Amino acid sequence: MPFETPEMSDFFWLYRATAPSVRAQSIQVVNAAWATAARGHRVTLAVQAPPKGRWLAADVLDFYGLPANDHLDLRVLSAKNTAASLAFRALFAGWLLRTRGRGIAIARSKRYAREALRRAPGLFRLVIEAHEVDSAQQVELGQDATAMRALEAEVLAGAQAVVCNAPGTLAVLRREHPDLPPAVALHNGTLACRARQPSGRGVGIGYMGSVRREKDLTTVAAAAALLQREVTVIGPDQLSMPWVRSESALPHRDVPDRLSRFDALLLPVGTGLFGEQLTSPLKLWDYLASGVPIVAADTPAIRSAAEGAFEPFRPGDAESLAAAIRRITADDELRARRVAAAPLRTWDQRAEELDVFLASALGAR
Repeated sequence: MPFETPEMSDFFWLYRATAPSVRAQSIQVVNAAWATAARGHRVTLAVQAPPKGRWLAADVLDFYGLPANDHLDLRVLSAKNTAASLAFRALFAGWLLRTRGRGIAIARSKRYAREALRRAPGLFRLVIEAHEVDSAQQVELGQDATAMRALEAEVLAGAQAVVCNAPGTLAVLRREHPDLPPAVALHNGTLACRARQPSGRGVGIGYMGSVRREKDLTTVAAAAALLQREVTVIGPDQLSMPWVRSESALPHRDVPDRLSRFDALLLPVGTGLFGEQLTSPLKLWDYLASGVPIVAADTPAIRSAAEGAFEPFRPGDAESLAAAIRRITADDELRARRVAAAPLRTWDQRAEELDVFLASALGAR
């Protein structure tokens, strides 16, 4: 079936993120869906409310700093998993009845994609959004990847197109599943209104985000000890390490102002598949818009997004990180050069690229 004009296209985000939330998946899903709706598509997005509080769709958008959009049907489901699951299935069923085979489902979850394909075969067009290659990551950890590889193969066979978050993710996915449908790598982004231009130097060294193992905060703590200089970590997880100070996570709308008050920003990632190939860190796009110089792990994944726009260090090497921090905090010319090279990539750009890709991929199938 040919791809329709933006005014006629009807999308369903086949994922149930908790929102509002400071977690990367929630930020990515809400912003990507909002940007697609901003291009004139009709978009249905369901999110699950956090356990505390009473949240309306307007509250969710406000948390992320997003204006209302008449093309976005944002449903906030119950915080209780069973009720949310039933409501989500009913919402998807209603969307299928309305779109009658013309709709496009963006599946951020392969398990959701499998269930939809099995329950409603041929009743919608499926686009897989891959931000990981779970089977390859399981093999890396020495785990049995048989079941995961079968899940990936099943949903890819039923998909009309694949969107990956980074070139490395697409390369690994093609290696594991050579018979992919049309596929593209589209980096994430930020909002143009989140760009800042600090008038002078800020204070301190900052990191924004989670502290999961693959983010390699142990190297950050070791570098801070070498420098005898405190690093501030802002996010949902509290750390107890020498020379590391934790600040509570902020509503997403407030992140740019906090970033712009630092003297330098850190983006560590570990070695292995995630850091070297599979990541397109959401924090990177806000970092690049902050007007503050960045010190980042020098991996192919980070370079593919921001070549020349950060001061590099060897992943996992505290001495290399400490040396990079010394360089970026001491050399005004280097700071200016790195900031000047920083691209401003927006969710609107990504949505436009998605339109172009789907017009080709779905029109050809």
